[in-house]
Amino acid sequence: MSHLTEIIDNHNNLDGVFSIVKHYGVSAEFVTDALVQRFEQIQKNDDESEDNTQEEKAYCDEILNTLNQYYARL
Repeated sequence: MSHLTEIIDNHNNLDGVFSIVKHYGVSAEFVTDALVQRFEQIQKNDDESEDNTQEEKAYCDEILNTLNQYYARL
């Protein structure tokens, strides 16, 4: 599968997930908190493992920072 196809499929899948989340009225606070917790767990596991690159660690730091800022605004 090409990288472009993966990107498009992922966007379609995310749209589907968020349709379900919206349908059931799940709050943005809950979704944001769940994502923060999961990325923090990934980051903790990454710290214990040497398999991940600096780029992956930087990505995780960046998304956590953005999600925490968004959560603070809610």
